[in-house]
Amino acid sequence: MSVDCKYFVINRSFMKRKILVIHNGYPLYGDGGDKIRTLNMLQSLDSIGFDVCFLAFYKKNFSLVSVNRKNIPLNIKSYFVFTLPDRWGLGGIAAWFRAVITWVIVKLNHIELIQLETSLSASCVRYLKKDIFVITDFHADPVPELQMNGRSKSSIERAEKDICYALSRSQQIIVVSNNLANNLKKYYSYDCSFSILPCSFNGGKFRIDSAQTLALREKMNLKDRIVLCYLGGLQKWQCVEETLDLFLRLKEKDNRYFFCIYTNDDLTPFTPKIDLLGNDCLCMSLQYEQVPLYLSIIDAGFVLRHNSLVNINASPTKIAEYMAVGAMVIATKYSGDAQTLVEDSGYGMILDEIENIPSEVVDELDMKIHSYKENKVNASAIIKDYVFKNRLWYANEIKLKSLYSNI
Repeated sequence: MSVDCKYFVINRSFMKRKILVIHNGYPLYGDGGDKIRTLNMLQSLDSIGFDVCFLAFYKKNFSLVSVNRKNIPLNIKSYFVFTLPDRWGLGGIAAWFRAVITWVIVKLNHIELIQLETSLSASCVRYLKKDIFVITDFHADPVPELQMNGRSKSSIERAEKDICYALSRSQQIIVVSNNLANNLKKYYSYDCSFSILPCSFNGGKFRIDSAQTLALREKMNLKDRIVLCYLGGLQKWQCVEETLDLFLRLKEKDNRYFFCIYTNDDLTPFTPKIDLLGNDCLCMSLQYEQVPLYLSIIDAGFVLRHNSLVNINASPTKIAEYMAVGAMVIATKYSGDAQTLVEDSGYGMILDEIENIPSEVVDELDMKIHSYKENKVNASAIIKDYVFKNRLWYANEIKLKSLYSNI
C-alpha cells in the first residue's frame, strides 16, 4: 500500500507559534499589579493562538510555588525556578544561571518568540540566537525606584544595563504609559516601535451585586458614612503618610468621614496617625478575590504621588479598580495617567501637590466629595461605564493581537 506523503506535510501557517514569556523576580506572594499584568499577558497570548511557555524566576517564598503554578492557565507550560538575589556580589552568577536556564528551555521547547516581562528579565536572553524575536514589556523604569529606595550603586548600574540591553535587543517594546515611552527615549534612547498597554483590571471580578455592597456597608455600620480608601502597598513612594494627613484634614470638616486601609504590608510605622482616627478607620489585609467587594463599599479612593519618575511613568492599576466600583479618584498630577482618567470620566480631583496643601484646596476637595455623594447613583454609573469601556484588559488584548500579527 502506498501513501502519498503530501497528506503528512504540515502547513506552517496552521501551526501554533511557540512563545516563551519570562519574568525575572516573579512575586510569589500577593497579587500586585506586576503579577496580575503578567498573568493577563499569558492568558491573552494563549487566546490569540500561541503555544505559550512561562518561565518565572523567583527569589523567595518557596512554599508558594505550588499555589502559583495552579494560577497559570491550564494550556500553558510553566517553569518556576529559584534564582539567587542580584546583590551581595551574587548578581553576575545569578544572571549567568538565568541565561543558561533560559537557553535550555528555549532549546527543549523550540521557542520562536520571547516576551520579557520587565527590563529586569533582559539578561536572560543573552545566549540566544539573534534570529529569535524579542519583545519587552516595560512595566516601569526600575532605576528611579531603586534610587528612591537607597539601593546600592551596583544595583542601579545593573538595572540601567538591563534597560539598555532590553531596548537594543527588542524588535518592539510594550509600555504602560506614554510618559514611560517618552522618558525611556529621553534617558536611554531606542529606535524600535512601541505599543501602549496601560495597566487594567479584571472586569469579571468587579461586577458586584449592589445588594452585596449595601449589606456589607450595613454590617460594618457605614450606611450613612462617607467612606474613603487607600488600597495597596506601603512603600515610601506610595505616600501613605501624606494620605493620612489629608484624610485627617477632611475629617475635621465632616465627622461622617471614615477611612479604609486595605494592605497586606506592615502598618506599624503608621500606627501613631492611625490611632488618631479611633473607630473611624478600618485596616484590613485582603486576598485578591476579596478586593472588589470591599472596594465596592467606598465613595472615593486615594492615589497620591510626589513628583518623581517612579510615579510619572506609572499606570496604577488601583485607579482603574477604584473606578470599576464607581468611586471617585483623588490623585495628584504626578499619579501616572490619573489626570486623563479623572478628566475623561468627569469625576474626581487632581491635586497639584500633597505637601502644604492650601485650606481652600481641601475645601474644594471636601465639596467635590459631598457633591459626588449626593449624586452617587448617577455619578457612580458614569464612572463605571467609562472605565469598563477604556480600561478592561480586553482592550489590551486587541492591541497585543495587532502587535503580533505583523511579526
